[in-house]
Amino acid sequence: MALTVKESAKAIQDKLMKLEETGPTALGPAVATSIGLAAEQGVAGSQVVICTDGLANIGVGAFDEAKTDTDFGKVEEFYERIGQYAKSKGITVNIVSITGDECNLESLSKLAELTGGEVTRVDPVGLTKNFANILALPIIASNVVAKVKLHKGLQFRNEDPQSLSDDMTLMVRDIGNVTE
Repeated sequence: MALTVKESAKAIQDKLMKLEETGPTALGPAVATSIGLAAEQGVAGSQVVICTDGLANIGVGAFDEAKTDTDFGKVEEFYERIGQYAKSKGITVNIVSITGDECNLESLSKLAELTGGEVTRVDPVGLTKNFANILALPIIASNVVAKVKLHKGLQFRNEDPQSLSDDMTLMVRDIGNVTE
């Protein structure tokens, strides 16, 4: 933890290449750890790329362990909270899922949505190309909030009332991280 990612990149790559798939996926702990590591660096505009088959089936955030609607709600709340934390630290979360796998993108996509990231479904053959595309555009601003003010004779319609002023002429959108 004393070294930056750049300083420890070689050691991380070596360990990554030695990993072998051995069974269940602890996606929740992996997401929390990776976002925690990025947050600890204290650099707004950091990105976390999650490559997954989406089968979070062990540990916190496990979809397979959710037996009731209440349990499933707690799992969704976990990803919502971790996404809010990433957003508050200026971290973008991108999700790469393999086409054809049973990925629970509905819940996982909240991470990308909250942080200004992307959700990409890829054919394993095009995985390298998709990684390059995801990381090609640098983050140019973090914690972006956009405000749109209309003339007093106009008002917004079909918008979330929580993002509008009382007279419906000012809309505030919390965008998060942005690229060009």
